[in-house]
Amino acid sequence: MGALGRVAVIIGYEWRRAIAKKKILALIILAVLFQALVMIALSRLLSYGSSLPGFGTPSLFWIFGVLEGQGLFVQLIAIITAGGSMSEEYEHGTADILLSKPITRLEYLFGKFLGGFFLLAMVEALTTVVGIVLSLLLIGAQNSLEFAPLMFLAIVYSTLIFFSLSFMCSEVFRGSTIAMIIAFGVFIASSVISSIFGVLYNFGGGSAYLYLSRGLPTWAATNFPSLLMDQLIIGFGTTDTNALVQASIIIVVYAIIFFLIAAYRLVNSDVSKKTG
Repeated sequence: MGALGRVAVIIGYEWRRAIAKKKILALIILAVLFQALVMIALSRLLSYGSSLPGFGTPSLFWIFGVLEGQGLFVQLIAIITAGGSMSEEYEHGTADILLSKPITRLEYLFGKFLGGFFLLAMVEALTTVVGIVLSLLLIGAQNSLEFAPLMFLAIVYSTLIFFSLSFMCSEVFRGSTIAMIIAFGVFIASSVISSIFGVLYNFGGGSAYLYLSRGLPTWAATNFPSLLMDQLIIGFGTTDTNALVQASIIIVVYAIIFFLIAAYRLVNSDVSKKTG
């Protein structure tokens, strides 16, 4: 079996391990239920003649439905999935067993990362489909559905930041709880600080506040899909293209940095036995 085959084995193992965790399944169910309830409520508002600012006509309601599925629950699923990926192997004493097999540490790392991220992508595919189906059922015919696959890819790409951050914390600290707390804390703190910098910029604080606001991880993670869709559909090219490019670069830079830190930690440290 070659390197790709060994990575594939770890991917399959990671899928089975993550799916067996009831809290992840519970979050997936809650994410879909929350998405459905919000869309039903807003569809009722549209039926009374209200509008959704920024989402154009009701025939583009599917965009809101899909983006709404990208919210807190999906980010939380990303953090929980990645936060336990590496650390639980140390906590359960299985890391040293797995790495005693004929597999390199980098193959093990790539398999764990890709397995968790592919599972997250499946969750995002589910919320995308649910958003489109509910839009068709609640509102009727929808326009520009040909962009749905691209929106799905944009959502998957945007979740790289906090998945990678939580994955890094999982390996660096080798404790599931602390990894998830740190990653979620960064998510909340980054959201608040980015909003504060944005307000300061809007009140004439200078362009430095704008760059600081966009440089924080939450801005790119939460805005990249909507920036792309506004460029393609809603704004018809009126979106700030620089913001879209900045968001795409910020995502990949953060993801690479977090992954490299995790790789350095795994390759250059002993694999301890059971830690908890």
